[in-house]
Amino acid sequence: MKLVERTFELRGPEGLGAKPRPELIGPVLSSLHATLLDTVRMGFLHSSRTTGRIPSALHRAAEVVYTGHTGKTDGVTELHFEVPQFGSAAGELFAQGQLWETGPQPEQTAVDLLAVTLGDVRQMAKDSTRFDHALLHRFSRYERVLKRGLDAIGLPDAITPTATAIDMDLSRAATSLYSETPPPRRVRVCGRLDMLTVSRRVLGFYLDSGAAATAVWMGADVVDLAGFLNRRVLIEGIAHFRPSGTLLRIDAEAIDHAGPNDEFFSTLPLPDFRRDYTLEASRGRPSQTPHGAIFGFLPGDESDHEFAAAVEALG
Repeated sequence: MKLVERTFELRGPEGLGAKPRPELIGPVLSSLHATLLDTVRMGFLHSSRTTGRIPSALHRAAEVVYTGHTGKTDGVTELHFEVPQFGSAAGELFAQGQLWETGPQPEQTAVDLLAVTLGDVRQMAKDSTRFDHALLHRFSRYERVLKRGLDAIGLPDAITPTATAIDMDLSRAATSLYSETPPPRRVRVCGRLDMLTVSRRVLGFYLDSGAAATAVWMGADVVDLAGFLNRRVLIEGIAHFRPSGTLLRIDAEAIDHAGPNDEFFSTLPLPDFRRDYTLEASRGRPSQTPHGAIFGFLPGDESDHEFAAAVEALG
């Protein structure tokens, strides 16, 4: 494998430099590999957490070798690593083709992909395909690491259009996106299976409207997925959404040939939006109480039937 050097730069008010305090660098070192592995899985599988066997190429692509650290100033420690380029570690995955334009590139490393992903989070890109609910949760948990005495964890030599870092602003952006992401729900979707990457178990299909969708095979049964290629299929599973509410992927648990009556399911699934009463209360007029912000729009002289209907609508 072709290895290249990448650096994580720890910045803080004190306790770093050439002889950093262990409690400052220890949490970063212990959480780094899991973060990179989730990021790589998200890039190649459209899912940061998967069930079943993970292709060994993905493990190789996320491996990092710690080669030591150096101090720039008393408040900066550089952690040095060697990481493989994707084309060297996971060349067989690229041979199967990409299902989406924002997928990993052969010249990238896991650190580069992490930097690009963090950029999407920082920009609050609610339609990004580079993160899901679980990965946002992992990024939000870095707030605990930062509270131990770090200001930021920079990625100074990552290949990315703009410099980025893990800091409190990034962690809070991830927390906000996490809270905005609609919950998953069970769906049935009908479409033509257009592309299949066998080792990754990722399916790309088109609905009758021409809209594209992605599914990841999670079924426990062994199924000849190739037998469905270029056929109309009916997929059942759990739909996951982006913070914007658009479909990210379907964790497919069952697949079958579509019948003539299944065209009803050839629409993109929508999330079950749930009313956020706390948010509505916070947006009320300053003179209103929280309860008034929610209920104040109800007419004051309605009948019992009208009032019951209004309360029912709130649910």
